[in-house]
Amino acid sequence: MNKNPFSIYDFLGYLFPGLIFGVIMAFLWHLDRGPIQDYFDFSKYIDVFKKGKDYDWWESTVFVIVSSYVLGHIVAYFSASVVEYFTNHLFGYPSHYLLHEQEISYRSIWNRYFEYPSMGNVFWRVVISIIMLPVTLVMLVLGVKCSMINFIVRPLDGYVRNSILNKLNSLSDTLHLDNPDVNSNADYHRIVMHYVYLNIPNCQRKIDNYVAMYGFLRAMTLISCMLFDYLLIDQILYSIDLIKSNEIDACEINRTAILLFIVMLVITNLLYMSFVKFYRRFTLENYMALLTEKG
Repeated sequence: MNKNPFSIYDFLGYLFPGLIFGVIMAFLWHLDRGPIQDYFDFSKYIDVFKKGKDYDWWESTVFVIVSSYVLGHIVAYFSASVVEYFTNHLFGYPSHYLLHEQEISYRSIWNRYFEYPSMGNVFWRVVISIIMLPVTLVMLVLGVKCSMINFIVRPLDGYVRNSILNKLNSLSDTLHLDNPDVNSNADYHRIVMHYVYLNIPNCQRKIDNYVAMYGFLRAMTLISCMLFDYLLIDQILYSIDLIKSNEIDACEINRTAILLFIVMLVITNLLYMSFVKFYRRFTLENYMALLTEKG
């Protein structure tokens, strides 16, 4: 066997996210509903691990690794179906916006995200927006106002764009393909990606690292969004329980809870922006490798 069957993506894209998600699920399963501060009390994590020692499989390293790896595949699948789907339909593919100027406004963003008339597509995108609630709030409310989306979809300069487009046309001639329509959303980048990976081996390690990083950050973004949603629902129900119990402090503002939600909002969006950064860099690396190819 000339090549290790396990790559860096197996660790960053599957094993680590699966392990983190499994630990969080185990913690939430054993923790009784209470104030949000309890979810960030690390002493309670230790109590959960102590309870886990009652099970024989808990001490099996092989079981933990295999179960985390399998769980990581599930997380990766849903992160592609949610986080990457949300990103591609909100901003467009990096292979497109790197080569095209775009007018960014609230109307253009909403029109792009709900561009298909099918009610099934609209319903699914609404569901994804809710799952991605912390990112949706920032991107659709502050993204345009604070020029965050403009920064994400900023194109390359005109000279580089024209050079890449000329190289794309030359590649299609080399591969005996029809010239791609540069104004369409055709997935021509998939051909570029395979051509670069197979014919420019010096770029393989860098591309593999970018893929591993954006896979890891995509999975972590989904985990962070789901944790945010869970805690938000849990705290709403917890507040209702307090009101029903006629607690004196039921209607008081929990400043600690607000602060923790703000911190989670910031962390989730940092993870998401990091994912978008490596998603963009991966595409740009393929374009630049093709552009600077010798021969």
